[in-house]
Amino acid sequence: MIPDSFIQELLARVDVVDVVGRYVQLRKGGANLIGLCPFHNEKSPSFTVSPTKQFYHCFGCGAHGSAISFLMAHTGASFPEAVRSLANEVGLVVPEKQQSPRQRAADQQRKEQRSQHQQLLDAAQAHYVRQLALHTPAQDYLQQRGLSAPTITRFGLGWAASDRHDLKRVFPQYENPLLVESGLVIEAEDGRRYDRFRGRIMFPIRNRKGDVIGFGGRLIAAGEPKYLNSPETPLFSKSHELYGLWENRQGIRTEGFVTVVEGYMDVVALADRGLANAVATLGTATTEHHIRQLMRASDRIVFCFDGDGAGRRAAWRALTTCLPQLRDDVSMRFLFLPPEHDPDSYVREYGAEAFREQAKQALVLSRFMLDELATRHDLSEAEGRAACVHEALPLLATLSDSTLSTQIQHEFAQLVRLTEDELQLRLLQQQKPVYNRERAEAPASSRTQGESSVAPTNRKPATANRSKRARSVTPLAKRLLRLLAAHPQLALDLDHDALEIIVHSPTLFLVQELIALANDTQAKHIGALTQAVDPESDLAHVLNGLATELLQHEELPDPRAEWNDALRRIQIDAIKQEQSDLIAAGLPDEASRQRYQDLSRRLVRLTTAPAP
Repeated sequence: MIPDSFIQELLARVDVVDVVGRYVQLRKGGANLIGLCPFHNEKSPSFTVSPTKQFYHCFGCGAHGSAISFLMAHTGASFPEAVRSLANEVGLVVPEKQQSPRQRAADQQRKEQRSQHQQLLDAAQAHYVRQLALHTPAQDYLQQRGLSAPTITRFGLGWAASDRHDLKRVFPQYENPLLVESGLVIEAEDGRRYDRFRGRIMFPIRNRKGDVIGFGGRLIAAGEPKYLNSPETPLFSKSHELYGLWENRQGIRTEGFVTVVEGYMDVVALADRGLANAVATLGTATTEHHIRQLMRASDRIVFCFDGDGAGRRAAWRALTTCLPQLRDDVSMRFLFLPPEHDPDSYVREYGAEAFREQAKQALVLSRFMLDELATRHDLSEAEGRAACVHEALPLLATLSDSTLSTQIQHEFAQLVRLTEDELQLRLLQQQKPVYNRERAEAPASSRTQGESSVAPTNRKPATANRSKRARSVTPLAKRLLRLLAAHPQLALDLDHDALEIIVHSPTLFLVQELIALANDTQAKHIGALTQAVDPESDLAHVLNGLATELLQHEELPDPRAEWNDALRRIQIDAIKQEQSDLIAAGLPDEASRQRYQDLSRRLVRLTTAPAP
């Protein structure tokens, strides 16, 4: 493994402008450089590279990152390959973390196992393709579905024979345990083995590099289950993968949006008819991992479902998964086809252009959410509106911190005849037990870290709590985050009082995490921070958004003065809140009254002192 400290040293020496400039023709555009995006087709440049932030961002497709992530995205290099390539250019030798002999042996075993699994899957895929060429009924079925030979070849479709041990012809050592681990063979309780896929059209499932990691199989005769997927394996997890994403990567860029459909055949059939921008989940509901992959693929996502009750229920489940990950730069829409059609049949009857038009007219996420809530309750009566608020509060509480989320809350408040302040009060009441419980259940080590002069280092809160923390980002918190992102060195010399203010504020969780990240990595710029942050965390989402904002703004003349002023304002707010709590309690004893007077004196000092 490559040490994090080396990654930061590398990013401090490498210039992202030089790296990007090898592949993209850049020209000066103010403080930044601009050019045509290499990740999607465009006529006017929307791709921006910042030499001071060491970060690139495309305002058209949303691609962004550091010099390392650019090499990975543009050349297909793995992370270690990209790091080694850049290190060679600046004369650095990539160190490896010291491992014990036992750890090295375990790592080597895992690599060999993954390699062996890959070889087995590749051999099976080649066999299934050969079998399709020999099996006329399977060919007839695909022809009846209207699939052309080039499409069948592009998606690598094959055929698994009905013989229970057909793979013995490919793998003479049929007892090899890796055949079971790779999902190709099933071992019964009595020890007998047989092929998992039999009598099925085979759809290879590929990862982002194009490697086969699993299969989906469809029966062409009567029987159940009609669709069958590979099980979870060291290479394959259905909750993380999307069928067709690799094959349709270019089509998604060309069409300008990605369509999420329900089946393999829909993906292939749409591509055959000129809509090579569809992907499908693998027999499971849409997950947060799917959403992240979709947002990396395109800034316009159209979920396509049947218009019946089952389709709308599936759409609602997808919507609830999307809410914590909403972004202002990503449009999510919901398309409901007539009940008698799936995407394949719709395009066959009406054509690709009609489907594109339907996608343009699809309901935006906010409209679908509000309309669906409105249909479930009688909003003409107080009881119905109250029930609607009761159902909606848990959904609104998961919303990410974004302008779109604010707009959704604003429209919902109007829908149920609440003021925005009334809705916010109910949301705060919804959130308050979460924060109290988190603090009460926090381990002693994490509670005491804030008392010292060392920034907290536990920057990876539980996944279940991340969306709740992200929604508490206040304007002052945003100000601190923006300053820290632009000037990570501000986190390196925080004094005890400033750190105490941040640690004890209930709205500065992400600020605490960013301080910890900056201290841990010694990052010099936001490009290095985005490379070091956990990509699945709320902080990663916030940093990516801030990097985009910072590309469009001039440098502040005195960032430290801005930082100190923001800390002063946070302290003022905290004092006023404590005073309000004391007044609400009625100042029942001398200690309370004395505390109130002490706070008043501190408030006077803070508000009358000249701004830093």
